[in-house]
Amino acid sequence: MRIGELAKQSGIAAHTIRFYESKGLLPNTHRGHNGYRQYDQQSVEKLALIQLCQRLGFNLAEIEQLMQQDGDWDKAQIIDNLDARLAEIHQLQQGLERQRREILTIKDQLQNRWEEGGCVTGPELQCLSRHLNDGLDSKATPATGSSRRHSA
Repeated sequence: MRIGELAKQSGIAAHTIRFYESKGLLPNTHRGHNGYRQYDQQSVEKLALIQLCQRLGFNLAEIEQLMQQDGDWDKAQIIDNLDARLAEIHQLQQGLERQRREILTIKDQLQNRWEEGGCVTGPELQCLSRHLNDGLDSKATPATGSSRRHSA
């Protein structure tokens, strides 16, 4: 099949397929007598694997390393990579949870101040934010690294 059909089957643009090929994620294909690249079903499968890896958050260098193994994959390395990605996701979730709690607390402070007829200055917000960050960091439990939750 030519690149247009591969693009249609995989849902990946032709220029992206060429990019993957230039990065070694797809093996160089043979060209027909007319000079067009010829792809097979294995190319469709490799593109599906690349898409899966990207959805899971792996970067191109990590995907390239996997693709170079050409089916002879180091299973322990794959599990290690998945575990590392899970740890990254956990850290991101913790950061987002801290940010969510900070926003909720600042929002509550602002609404309370405004309901009382007061206003809040920029320096007061910075001071509140610093105070919240210090307080939230001290609430993290050492065993799990998680923080107490702020109820919405």
